[in-house]
Amino acid sequence: MRRADNDETTDLVSLIADGEGGAKPTFLITWSGEWCTPCMDVIKSMGAAAKSGKVQVLALNVDEDWKAMKANNYHKSYWSNVTNLYLDSDLNNSFDTYFTTSTAPVILFFDEQGHIQYMDASYSLRSHMFIDYFGKEFIWEDSEGLNTYAWNYYLEQTEDNPIPETDEEMARAMEFVKRSISLDANYNNTDTYAALLYLSGQYTEALKKAKEAIDLAKESGTDYETTNELIQKIIEKM
Repeated sequence: MRRADNDETTDLVSLIADGEGGAKPTFLITWSGEWCTPCMDVIKSMGAAAKSGKVQVLALNVDEDWKAMKANNYHKSYWSNVTNLYLDSDLNNSFDTYFTTSTAPVILFFDEQGHIQYMDASYSLRSHMFIDYFGKEFIWEDSEGLNTYAWNYYLEQTEDNPIPETDEEMARAMEFVKRSISLDANYNNTDTYAALLYLSGQYTEALKKAKEAIDLAKESGTDYETTNELIQKIIEKM
């Protein structure tokens, strides 16, 4: 492999070594080219989680024309907190056997002992999926990850009876969406907050937030039909 910032050759062992005989918890994620937006979404999510300091993220480009990818500086426009690497086939290293453009993204997670604890080849990987492993601090600086967790909680619930904010899972979802909004208030997380307020029976506040979400959607040109549907449900309950 080569580092994108200085073209120096490197290897995985030295990248994850902590200098004390152990390893830094590390996600290695491959991506294959400018066309692979889903690959980059995975890296963007995990890069945001890397702000927590609990892991490092290595993004390994495996495109056959990796020199052009580096020359275009494409990767730096889309994510931060990530060490960018390139697979140089001229180096004849072992990665050639396992990582190709046809198998990106490949995700590997190495623990503090340098052992692989997680491996997948999926576009669906997101930071919130690792809360149980790392704790909520893992996504505390990741506005999108926090909102996704809260939204998924909402989708999993039925609307037969209001869920009080004192409910442990509801309280966590509320905490996460509020934190998401504090980091980056936008249509998605404001709409999620409105949905959770509705789910908890706080209909007046839910209506207020839903209208705020629509205002944000209009500013960004985002479709807000689902929020209109939520408003109708709120009005029926009031």
